[in-house]
Amino acid sequence: MRRSIFLFFILICIIPLQLSAAEIRIGIDNNPPLTFVDAKGKPGGLFPELFSQFDWTIRYVSCDWEQCLEKLDQGQIDILPAIAYTEERAKRYRFAEETIINSWGQIYHRPDNPFDSILQLAGKRCAVLKQDIYYTEDQGLRQTAESFGIDITFIEVDSYQQAFDLLAAKEVDAAMVGRIFGLKHRDALGLLPSPIMIKPIQVRPAFSETTPDTLIREFDQRLSSWKRSSSSIYYQLLEKWLGEKTSAQIPSWVRLLMYALAGVLLPLLFMILWTRRQVKLRTLELAEKNHLLEEELAKRRQIEQELLEREQQYRVFFEESQSVMLLIDPVTAGIVDANPAACRFYQYERETLKTMKMWQINRLGEAEVHQRLARVKNQKQQQFEFTHTLADSREVPVEVYRSLIQAQGRALLYTIVHDISKRKKAEKALEERSRFLQSVIDGVSDPLMVISFDHQVLKMNKAAREHMKNGLAEAETITCHQLSHASLTPCDGNDHPCPLKEVKESGLPVTMIHHHDSEQGKRIVELTASPLFNSQGELYAIIEVARDITQRLQIEELLNENEKRLHHLAHHDPLTNLPNRLLFDDRLKQALSKARRSRRQVALMFLDLDNFKVINDSLGHDYGDMLLIDVAKRLKKSVRESDTIARLGGDEFLVLLEEIDSIQMIEHMAKRICDALSHELTKDHFSQHISASIGISIYPEDASTAQQLMKNADLAMYRAKNIGKAGYQFYSAPQGRFLFD
Repeated sequence: MRRSIFLFFILICIIPLQLSAAEIRIGIDNNPPLTFVDAKGKPGGLFPELFSQFDWTIRYVSCDWEQCLEKLDQGQIDILPAIAYTEERAKRYRFAEETIINSWGQIYHRPDNPFDSILQLAGKRCAVLKQDIYYTEDQGLRQTAESFGIDITFIEVDSYQQAFDLLAAKEVDAAMVGRIFGLKHRDALGLLPSPIMIKPIQVRPAFSETTPDTLIREFDQRLSSWKRSSSSIYYQLLEKWLGEKTSAQIPSWVRLLMYALAGVLLPLLFMILWTRRQVKLRTLELAEKNHLLEEELAKRRQIEQELLEREQQYRVFFEESQSVMLLIDPVTAGIVDANPAACRFYQYERETLKTMKMWQINRLGEAEVHQRLARVKNQKQQQFEFTHTLADSREVPVEVYRSLIQAQGRALLYTIVHDISKRKKAEKALEERSRFLQSVIDGVSDPLMVISFDHQVLKMNKAAREHMKNGLAEAETITCHQLSHASLTPCDGNDHPCPLKEVKESGLPVTMIHHHDSEQGKRIVELTASPLFNSQGELYAIIEVARDITQRLQIEELLNENEKRLHHLAHHDPLTNLPNRLLFDDRLKQALSKARRSRRQVALMFLDLDNFKVINDSLGHDYGDMLLIDVAKRLKKSVRESDTIARLGGDEFLVLLEEIDSIQMIEHMAKRICDALSHELTKDHFSQHISASIGISIYPEDASTAQQLMKNADLAMYRAKNIGKAGYQFYSAPQGRFLFD
């Protein structure tokens, strides 16, 4: 038991040591005076000095602002010190509960180019930090400029220092930086702040998801305790880095009074000790209240000054804006005020407009106008489209933006009116053009679709809609692969290559073949996809036309088979299926052309069956045909695959020998053919010996042309018959035993 208790106490002691020894990674970017890294690579600024007061093992990670945010997202750092707190960022990061400083964005200008209203930024160039909260977030400079309809050219930079450098170099007209940075660096460049302040924010540390909760609680507790003491290190660092003196100061007259009372009451110290103590406490209480009162008065004066500046800015904006603006009483629907642009638009004098009710210019009735105003008052809707009537009775479509503001001591509706007649006209023309385009593509008999790069079908014709499966017609969005073959994934593979992918990569039209299974069986579909560009010349979609080519391919295949069959019949003997005279002539010409190039020899054999007429006369032509078929088979077995056999007609055959090595080879082939064709034919009581007479001519010794070679072989064949048949004869006796050159 004692051992267990001892181990328990050891663990209690060790665990805090391990926690305190854990390394805390803090991101630090170049944002003086809050955070920076000096020339020696040492971290400096308000936040590093503040974090040094904690008993943490700290490792600083240097990064620019975007890198720091990315590292905080990925847990590569534990703390990002100086980050503005917003509701959107609070969804991504864990912020400290205690705020270290308050700040806001402020517009700076050069002494030679001053301005005191955001309206004066119209048409100007303003340097801003990329992704700066004062620039990009809600109520930031960009959104403020858009809401006022001010056209500002924003020059995005990587740091506040770069923004100030551009302003000092007169490359921009204005620069927006954080309040603290501006206080520290404006004098060095001779820049002046304008009264334009953007989006007040709280600066707190942000912690990663992996940071222990105990560390966050420790930070909040220590900072909270420091804030309660005006002499704490927190206020000392604020004064050091920001020049903000926050320590409480007792007024001089109070100190003198205390000294006087002390001098008078010293002789009576023991008699009035209790009274002196009460007076001292009361005096301190009065001093503290006086200090708080001074702070409250200072804050009130600051607020009043800001309100005055905002009211002046609003009045300038309201009076000088080219947008139609009205102030409306949400209860009575009366027009409280109208700017000069509204008077020009509605064609009424300002005083006349201020006596009118909204239903006098809005085509809606009185009840409907009150209903719409109530919806704005309840913050249920701020944007409307109406038809307003002008003084000359013209009716103009308008878009109205309304929001509640406090003005003239009451809640009014701040209303901006835009003439949208041109937009409506353009929308109508676009709608008519869309209907015309739809009617054109509906006239295409093949399915046609316009497909975006996320595979969504943007437009389709009637033929494509007819291919929709049950349930797809009611879907808000439909993909091309759902429509074409009811698949939840995009096309891929050999059977379904994706034309969208090919066009996106090449930017050129493509044609692809898809194989589909349907109720009619296997279908083959030809897809033709063409690129579709927007008005800026950017490729954003394809136009795909699908055509079922199954029947066409079947017809083409049948035609090809017929063509092959006709070609075969035109070049082959129908009885023996051997090449006929037409095909043989072509092969003979090719063989001679090849022989001329290679300087080789070609041999031509002319065969005629002996006693074939006796067979036809005795056994009939059918039996003669059977004999010719048998002769063709025997010839095929007797020659090489590279040799050509043809039937010239009747009982005459031709044999073309290429790649000849010697005269012995020709003689060997002639004897082999004679032996193969020589046999005894017996049927019933009829018997006849079958043989062949062969004439041989050789290129180029006997002839140089195909016609002459054929003629000479024919002459040699007749010579063989005259000699006694069943043998072969050369056209001319060879001069040597070898035919090589």
